[in-house]
Amino acid sequence: MRRYRDELVLLAGLLTAFALTASISLLGRWSLWSSIVVLCLTTFYYSYTFFHSDNRGLKLFLFLVQAILVIFYFALIYRSFGIIDSATGQTISPEWLDAMYFSVVTWTTLGYGDFRPVHDAKIWVMAEALLGYVFMGIFVAKILYMLRGDEDTLAVEEA
Repeated sequence: MRRYRDELVLLAGLLTAFALTASISLLGRWSLWSSIVVLCLTTFYYSYTFFHSDNRGLKLFLFLVQAILVIFYFALIYRSFGIIDSATGQTISPEWLDAMYFSVVTWTTLGYGDFRPVHDAKIWVMAEALLGYVFMGIFVAKILYMLRGDEDTLAVEEA
């Protein structure tokens, strides 16, 4: 059980964030703020523990799963706020595909311009874009760390 403690912390944090987001109709908008705090704390804790782990391959896979779940999480937010269709200028309540599309475009900072956030969702768009940068930086660092670790292992084996 201790071996999977970090993965359980990640899962608990993500489930808490999703539960808070899903309860927006009951608890109001503050549940979104509290869920993003839980999500960020979970992300940073999990990223920190990666570098002190024996099973880095599993942790890298779970990190990618976490990134996908965060994109899905923001799609939930955009579905609750709505987005503006730039072609018509109308605020729409997006379908799942449109919300996921907008979330991925925001996460990767592509910015095609076919959708834009409503005024109340702009803070979430900024948060997602910044998280996308942070996740990409952490992902590259993890890959390089794993590759460097493999080179160190090969150098020790050759000696």
